[in-house]
Amino acid sequence: VTEFGLRNAKVFGSGTEFERLRHYTPDDEFRRVNWKATARRNKLIAVEYETERSQHVVCVLDTGRLMRPPIGDIQKLDYAVNAALLTSYVATLRGDQVGMLTFADEVGVYLAPHKGRGQFYTMLELLYNVQSQPVEADYARALGYLSIKNKRRSLIIVFSDLATLDAAQPLIAYMARLARHHLPLLVIMNDPNITSIAARQPASSNEVYQRAVAEQLLDERRVILDTLNRAGVLTLDVPADKLSVAVINKYLELKTRGVL
Repeated sequence: VTEFGLRNAKVFGSGTEFERLRHYTPDDEFRRVNWKATARRNKLIAVEYETERSQHVVCVLDTGRLMRPPIGDIQKLDYAVNAALLTSYVATLRGDQVGMLTFADEVGVYLAPHKGRGQFYTMLELLYNVQSQPVEADYARALGYLSIKNKRRSLIIVFSDLATLDAAQPLIAYMARLARHHLPLLVIMNDPNITSIAARQPASSNEVYQRAVAEQLLDERRVILDTLNRAGVLTLDVPADKLSVAVINKYLELKTRGVL
């Protein structure tokens, strides 16, 4: 973990791993009272639990046509693969069980969550030669398959991209469905070229048209993300070169808050 500048932090909450005894406070739930320790010390003693550490983290990678375009010299899918592997590595070090699924118009590879570095190396091997495909991603098939295969509440990190609002409707519907039982996080990369065109003062009729298209794309993107947020889906929209750090930080934030 040290290469990321990260440290383990103990979080006390409503988990199941015993940590320590301490004095009871008015804010504690009554069920936390340890009656044996209370009798010995003649004062109310509460049990403190450390938040459960071993949780499921599943990285879901869209390998369809939206992940084919490059940002700079690197394809979007390659950025996503790197971020998925680095996040899974950190999660493995934190004691979590990691898994993965790839999909385009069909489900590609599914690896059920497990602990240990051996699991990470299996992911590394499976993702080494993954390729993008010139087809539309089938979110219904992929996320429906995952719901059947992975019943335990998990952090499900979906790496994909957005086009139009109409095209994103299946993604919105199935991510919202995941949110009923899991903690879904949609991760997308913003394109600096589109942002630049939308902010640029046009000098010709062609540039006016380009700016209008760029602004429409950004507006629809915001609508999609807002819709997902209202449905209980977490979202990250970050530059590609900051993708890995952003996803790892979000994972650590959720872990620290004990919401997995």
